[in-house]
Amino acid sequence: MEVETLVLISFILEIAEVALQYGTTLKGSVYRLYSYYSKSPFIFFASHLGYLWILFVSIAYSNLTWPIIIAVALKTFDIFIKIELIQKIFIKPDSNYIAEISEIIDTKIPLWIYMIGPLTYPYLIYLAFKGY
Repeated sequence: MEVETLVLISFILEIAEVALQYGTTLKGSVYRLYSYYSKSPFIFFASHLGYLWILFVSIAYSNLTWPIIIAVALKTFDIFIKIELIQKIFIKPDSNYIAEISEIIDTKIPLWIYMIGPLTYPYLIYLAFKGY
């Protein structure tokens, strides 16, 4: 498959991931992810389409260059943070923790914040396959 095709598929999957996880506030976004997680952890992980794509591409093409490693590390870190937020806000609510972050979780998140992923990860795929 050509590099441009891999990048385009990555961009489309990242946009789909944003659509699946979008919330106007951090709490809304985490609640949406919690709704997937409460149905099944597999559905939660399936909502991270870009992560699954990067893993697939790295394995299918035996490409483990630094851009792929960075992309996988960032996505993994992102997923672990989301799971931790789900745990502390919805599964085992910690009132002290919620009080500490209440201003942050109720703040409106502009759409451009969500668009960082669709702009970053396809570029990392491009770097991994086109050369750096």
